[in-house]
Amino acid sequence: MSGERELLMAIAEVRKSPFGKRVVHFFASWAKGDPQYNVKLEKAREYITRSVFIGRDTGCFVLSSGDIVFVCAQISSGLITTLCSRLEAVFFGREEPKSNMYGEVKFYKIFDAGRDLSSLIGTIKKMVAAPKIPDRPPIGFKEYDDVIKVIRNSDIRTVVFNQPIYMSSDVKPCIEYLEFYVSINQLSQMACPEYNIAGNNSLFSMIKADLDLRLMRIISREIGEYRHKAFAINLLGSTFLSKEFEAFISSVPARLSGKIYVEIDRADFLQHSGDLEQLQQRSEKLNVPICIDGVSLSDLRVFRLPFSSEFVKVKWSEQITGMPLPDLEVAIRSLRECGTTKIVLSRCDSERSLEFAKALGIHFVQGRLVDQLFRAGVGFTEARAG
Repeated sequence: MSGERELLMAIAEVRKSPFGKRVVHFFASWAKGDPQYNVKLEKAREYITRSVFIGRDTGCFVLSSGDIVFVCAQISSGLITTLCSRLEAVFFGREEPKSNMYGEVKFYKIFDAGRDLSSLIGTIKKMVAAPKIPDRPPIGFKEYDDVIKVIRNSDIRTVVFNQPIYMSSDVKPCIEYLEFYVSINQLSQMACPEYNIAGNNSLFSMIKADLDLRLMRIISREIGEYRHKAFAINLLGSTFLSKEFEAFISSVPARLSGKIYVEIDRADFLQHSGDLEQLQQRSEKLNVPICIDGVSLSDLRVFRLPFSSEFVKVKWSEQITGMPLPDLEVAIRSLRECGTTKIVLSRCDSERSLEFAKALGIHFVQGRLVDQLFRAGVGFTEARAG
């Protein structure tokens, strides 16, 4: 069992009796570029064991990212802070902390178990859901700095791409909106080709936040040159709630009011489950519809949207054809119950994906195959018939 899953089980037990308990997320992964990281990790676990493991319902978990999370009971906040300072000295010496995924400039975050643990739980669930890429080692602090320098000081327009979302039609398909995104693989090749940027969840969230700001600046300068009727930009939930995003929206042409969508990844959306009201209010205030990206069809049997989003992007997979029909019907029905929500079938790279979209009445599609058909002037219905 992974450290993340064990931790989620432990947190579930803690929430049953949270009084006097705290959970600490220490960003040890920021030091993964250090050759002595594993030695320091063992020393840190020893410190935590001696300082914290004196009662029931406690535990220390090393996550796949390299971070440490420990649960303590009936321990004073002063002792916890002292322990965290000692861990800082072990891993980082006199290194200054950076802004972490919780928006604090610290090497750690302390949660009171009797209060809101949703942001921590969302973070851990995001790690569980993230695909593991073992080919290259995850980045550490040094590689993080290299990536940030590239983002801030280089022309990254070469790694910024766009892909249309089409409205399928029996007559003539058309572009519904154009999605802007950054190729993380190509950014990795520019900055640190021997490392996996997305392999360290904590550092990747910080990279994505910086990347979002640069992407918004690029789009604000160039979006006026496009003649599409609507656009989407793939951002973090925290970026959407930031003052920088509000400035970005103010800078786009007035004709695009209500025509700029924000796509938030499913895992990030779950991580911000405690901010759903803020997300909805932000969407309404700025007239910026929200799209939920990266939803699998199997998610739809249990995934419920707490408010209406403009689109939900469901990932096509050849494995879908093996799902029992009742499960398919339940999944699609759950989306239709969301009211104004529209379904986009993404990753349409085969004729079978178009057949699936047609059979289930999905009107919006995205993928390499539909790009090729649209450029060739071939209707999606013709492709299915062929």
